[in-house]
Amino acid sequence: MTGFFTLILRPFENGYGTAGIVFISILTGAVMLFLFKLTSNQEAMKVVKTKISAYFLEMRLYKEDISAVVGSQKSILVANMQYMKLALIPAAVMIVPVILIMIQLNLRYSQAGLQPGDTALVKVKVEEEVDVIREGITLNVGSGLEKASPAVRIPSLGEADWKIRLTEAGIHDLTLKSASGDVVLPVFGNEKLVPVFSIFKKGSISESIFNPGAKRIPDAMQIASVEIRYPSMDFNWGLFRLSWLWSFLIISMAFGFILKFIFKVE
Repeated sequence: MTGFFTLILRPFENGYGTAGIVFISILTGAVMLFLFKLTSNQEAMKVVKTKISAYFLEMRLYKEDISAVVGSQKSILVANMQYMKLALIPAAVMIVPVILIMIQLNLRYSQAGLQPGDTALVKVKVEEEVDVIREGITLNVGSGLEKASPAVRIPSLGEADWKIRLTEAGIHDLTLKSASGDVVLPVFGNEKLVPVFSIFKKGSISESIFNPGAKRIPDAMQIASVEIRYPSMDFNWGLFRLSWLWSFLIISMAFGFILKFIFKVE
């Protein structure tokens, strides 16, 4: 999935983030509409929607008759429940690809890489019952990075923190050394809109799904997680700014709603 999204979003890497989120949102709206039509009983949905329209018309025609209006409202409620039941299986089918798409977009559009001169906090958490002082964790930075503060170790939280500063654009390495081993992790200072990995943990199924492509902390190390805090990214739509999530949801749903009438999807 990560390789596939890197391929289709490559034309938008060089500063065209807005165009990229519009492109993938429109594509998602079209694909989800197709999946909905493919996995749903369109004939049954059409019958239910026709019934709902008829019950609304009945309410207007007999608006002076309270019992008739109440009866129509009950019928509308029952018909809506029937429609929701018919939509349950298509929704279940759609949720899997939508989650996978959102994971990929989150990697690319939730955080911005550092710019030269920017600082970032590096938070290292050790495993439970491990003494962060005795573990002796140190941080070394390669070219393109420098330490902006000395280590701050918090035994009560099992945490060690540093501030680093980017001095040169590009993807650079920092090395964490401890009594139980070493690990080299990337720091993203690239202007291209590539996946920015901010959290690193040991390998697991959940990490493979929700943080695909991130460097893993070796199992032998007593470090539970490493977090690098990058600036958040949002999109300027003129009168307002939105995160990638709201931008994606609004554009994909709006485009799907438009296509719904073109392709006659109930």
